Amino acid sequence: MSEHIEVYDHFVAGEEAPVEAGVYRVVGTRESVVLVRIADADGRRRNTGSVVSVSWETIGDAFEPAPNPDDGFALRDLLAPLTTFPTALLYWVRKILR
Repeated sequence: MSEHIEVYDHFVAGEEAPVEAGVYRVVGTRESVVLVRIADADGRRRNTGSVVSVSWETIGDAFEPAPNPDDGFALRDLLAPLTTFPTALLYWVRKILR
C-alpha cells in the first residue's frame, strides 16, 4: 500500500493505531507518513491541529483508507453562522450593559 500513499489522502485510525481515534489527512510522505487529524471518530470535522508521524508499516497495518470528510455539502456548515449569531449578540449586549 505504501507506494500508493500521497499527500492529501485520508485514513481512519484503526483500533491498533498508536494515535487518537479519528480521520487523518496525509501531509507528508518521506521517511515516515505525517498525518494531521481532521475529524473525530464519528467523522465530524474537527480543527485539532494534532500532527503525528507514523511509520510506513504502521500506516499499512493500523489505518484504513477513508473518504475526505470535507467532500460534499453539509447543511450544518451553511447554518453555523446563523446559529452562532444570537449567542454572539447576547454576549456583546451583556458586555455593553455592564
